[in-house]
Parts: sequence; C-alpha cells; structure tokens
Amino acid sequence: MKTRLISCNRDWTSLTVIDNKGKHHILSYNDIDKIKLGYFTQRKLFTKKTSEKIEFVLKNNSSIILTKVMDWNYFDQYKREVIKFANDNKIKIEV
Repeated sequence: MKTRLISCNRDWTSLTVIDNKGKHHILSYNDIDKIKLGYFTQRKLFTKKTSEKIEFVLKNNSSIILTKVMDWNYFDQYKREVIKFANDNKIKIEV
C-alpha cells in the first residue's frame, strides 16, 4: 500500500506532509502562513509539463510543493482535506 503524501491528525490542527525527497514535515496551523492552489510547470530537457499543485508557504519564508504527478490517485482528496484544514484554522488560501 502506498503512503499518503498528506495526512491530518484527528483534531485538524496539524498536517504531516511528505515532500518529493521523501522527507516528513509535521506542520501545525501556526507554522503555515498561506496555502496556494494552482498550476506548476516543470521542465525536463526539451519538454514542459504542467500539473496542479498544492503549495504550503511557511512563516519562515520556505515552501513545500506537492504536484499532481507525485500522486495521481489521491490528489483531489488531498485538495479537499487541505481546504477543510485551512478553513477550520483560518489560514489564507490563494487560488
């Protein structure tokens, strides 16, 4: 069974995010400045691929980007969970 890239705890106050390098990030709602939903263009040699993205912008001016290419099957579910998490914890969402 494949590991989920985003998972919320039971009381919706923190997220566990796995980035493209496989590193686990545990983020509480205090650590996240805003969440950006949009499109991401990735370049490989002579081709460009555009896919959807979820970007967590943190208070320390770093960001964690998850793209649809990383997990096709569950990406829409991740988006719904992130939107619910942001609304419950009053985090700004940019579309």
